[in-house]
Amino acid sequence: MRRIALAMAAMAAIAGCTTAPPDSQDGSAPQGPPIHFSCSDGSRLTARYSQPDARTLWLRRADGAAELKSQPAASGARYQGADVSFWEHQGEVQLRWGPYAAPLRCVRASG
Repeated sequence: MRRIALAMAAMAAIAGCTTAPPDSQDGSAPQGPPIHFSCSDGSRLTARYSQPDARTLWLRRADGAAELKSQPAASGARYQGADVSFWEHQGEVQLRWGPYAAPLRCVRASG
């Protein structure tokens, strides 16, 4: 019985790690305005930073959403999530979307 309770507690903790996607209105964290990017594979990326500290970054693409946390970087802004990384440096973003994905180059979309 104790094992079942521990397993259920672990599952609840894991479920608590998931977050609402960037467009949610659940009030979980204040978010800045959406920033749109065009990527080298033709995909579009929408980013929202937590406000006012920008410690969290929410990303959305056609194939899913991700929450990333700020990481130390010598230059630029670097964020890491589960199988997703985002590094913005000198106006360009290097994005890895998936554990074995090749990096994509993304730039802010105009308009």
